[in-house]
Amino acid sequence: MNKVVLKLKVQKKFSLYCPFTNEKLYNDDSSFEIYEGAGNYLFSICEDCLFFDAGNNEEIESYWKNSALEAIEKFVENHKEENILVIEVQDDEDTYWFGFLNEDNIELTDEELENRFIKS
Repeated sequence: MNKVVLKLKVQKKFSLYCPFTNEKLYNDDSSFEIYEGAGNYLFSICEDCLFFDAGNNEEIESYWKNSALEAIEKFVENHKEENILVIEVQDDEDTYWFGFLNEDNIELTDEELENRFIKS
C-alpha cells in the first residue's frame, strides 16, 4: 500500500486539495471532514468518527471489523491495479485517512504531498 503519514501541528485555517489535480475538496475551513470530493479523490475516513461521503466508503465499511486502517488496507488490496495513494493525517485529536487515485504515477515527496494537500 502506497501510504504517507502527515503529523500536523494545530493549524488555524486551511483547505484540502487533491494532490494530483489541485482541485479543491469541499470541507469546512480547518476540518478534515470531506463533504464532497474532487479530482482523483476516492475516500476519507476518521478512526473515531467514521464519517462518510460520496466516495467509496460504503465498500470500505463492509471490510470494517476491528479498525479503519485494516478496512482501508483491504480496500486498497482489492483495487491494487488502481495505484491508490493513502494519506494518513494525525493531529492532536484524531487520525484521518484519505485515498486518491494516482492515475499518472506522479512521484511526490512527503513534503510536496503535504503542501499540495493542505493549503493555508
